[in-house]
Amino acid sequence: MNKFRLKSVFSLAKSEYIRWVTNPRMIIVGILVIFMNTLAVIPLSEKAEKFGGKLNIAEPFIAIGNSKLLVLLIPCVFLILISDYPVISGNTLFFIQRTGKLNWFFGQILFVFMAVISYLAFILIVSIIVSGGEFGTDWSDAVTKYNARFPEESGNFTSMLLPSNLYNQIPLKTAVVQTFIFLAAYLFLLSLILCLFKLFNIHSFGIFAVYAVISFGVVSTFLESRMMWAFPMANTLVWMHYEEIFDKPVFPIWFSFVYFLIAIILLITVNLIALKKMQFINIEQTR
Repeated sequence: MNKFRLKSVFSLAKSEYIRWVTNPRMIIVGILVIFMNTLAVIPLSEKAEKFGGKLNIAEPFIAIGNSKLLVLLIPCVFLILISDYPVISGNTLFFIQRTGKLNWFFGQILFVFMAVISYLAFILIVSIIVSGGEFGTDWSDAVTKYNARFPEESGNFTSMLLPSNLYNQIPLKTAVVQTFIFLAAYLFLLSLILCLFKLFNIHSFGIFAVYAVISFGVVSTFLESRMMWAFPMANTLVWMHYEEIFDKPVFPIWFSFVYFLIAIILLITVNLIALKKMQFINIEQTR
């Protein structure tokens, strides 16, 4: 592999990012926004209106990032957007001849990192815009005191959008940061799995593998099996780490940080090994 060149890495990442954001598939993000609005923002807004208060503008994003259903949809939509990742074409072969495999690989890593952050930033910004809430650093009364005023609604779908496991245990700012970081780590990890199988020249199986990881995570999380912590989905849901009332973690939050860190480092390492052995000329070019 040729010497690492930061300029080449940034150049490739930039070109890949521009190609990605201008892809017609981006229209599917609009469908995700509709689901977000229907399943999280509108129910929370109606809850706040019934209570007689306003949401904090950050609360819909936390609800979206901690909904079992939406944390299924968010990675599925993202995987559709990067289904051909990493793109290997005639331009790829030309780039590798000039700068080497290593620069190509880290350019792809930088690109998908930019894609993940942009995707989640879009979700965050849209959720803030449509929230109809007000800025603040604390949880809103409409969230923290709703069940006390309407105990008959405790445990229903709307109440579980922002369960007491969150607002009783961690500050609002912490919930936003942890939700964003874990979602980003989840999407980045899935992207690395997709990349690995592309390097092994079995891209179709890579798509099957990432959806299998998502599916097993969903099933084990809904069943609340101990095995759920072996999959990224449960580690992504911040509220599942905490008790509802007692200041005692169900599962240490630091473990999930370590889980994603080790998984990502391991996958990058395995990708590099596959990259070293790979002959790009043997891969069917995508056009």
